[in-house]
Amino acid sequence: TTTTTTNTIIIMEKRTMAQIQSAVLDTCTAAAVVYFYYTHPDFFNPWNLNLQQWILGGLAIRLAVTLYDHLVVFAVDSLFAQQYLPTRTTGNPVRYVELDVTSVVFLTINAFHEWIFVQRLCHYIWFSPDVSRQVEDIGLINTIGSLWVMFVVMDVCYAPLHHIMHLPKLYPLVHKHHHRQHFPTRGYLDAGNEHPIEHVIGVLCTWAAVIAAVTLTQAHAVTIFVFFNIHAALAMLNHSPYDVEFDIIPFLLKYSVANHEMHHRKFTVNYAQYSMFYDHLMKTFAVYEGPKEKKVL
Repeated sequence: TTTTTTNTIIIMEKRTMAQIQSAVLDTCTAAAVVYFYYTHPDFFNPWNLNLQQWILGGLAIRLAVTLYDHLVVFAVDSLFAQQYLPTRTTGNPVRYVELDVTSVVFLTINAFHEWIFVQRLCHYIWFSPDVSRQVEDIGLINTIGSLWVMFVVMDVCYAPLHHIMHLPKLYPLVHKHHHRQHFPTRGYLDAGNEHPIEHVIGVLCTWAAVIAAVTLTQAHAVTIFVFFNIHAALAMLNHSPYDVEFDIIPFLLKYSVANHEMHHRKFTVNYAQYSMFYDHLMKTFAVYEGPKEKKVL
């Protein structure tokens, strides 16, 4: 009894400490954002929109994301008659977690961040002297080649940072919230339901992919637009029940929703998004495991 009481006290103390650390981190992050807005307001509004235009633009992006999410689901479910992952075909419902207040807050904050990112990406495509928008400049290297570069760089950046977010000291502070859902189902809502710090990390990885492709292959504006839409669709699919699998780059990059489901179920495997080369290198790759069959006595 004494041992049980002691263990309970230790667990409660650790939980309290984690809550305090999380509160400090969130407060410091919010203060940093407010300071950055005060010192760099143009960062949040690169097109110099007035307040009404900024709000209407943000609402338009929310509507577009919602429609795109439904379009992706319609495409894989209806047009391609896509099969469900084995864990979703047993007849028994998988563990499902409703959105809580924290989830709604995080999704709202991330929606603002996505709108700022879209503005900045469009501003970069329109004004950067390094990005061509001319139809006659479209070629194999700055389209197919650029897409390959962006997908490779995206995983090269994201996988190790994702791995770091799973370190025991950091995991409860940022990434743990995203893992409330062991069997992602809701597409965008489960993909975007993450701590805002994690969302910033993901956006930075996207920027790294775009800049790398522009620098190495002079990526065309159309290619960047296509990459952004494919990247969004695959992020939604990674958090869906569909058993989607295909080659991004034959023999090098293979996308599989099943790999990401395993990450949500096992936590410490399959950190990459598109290709598992990082996980093979770090010995963190796990093959897909279907539902366990009940033993017949």
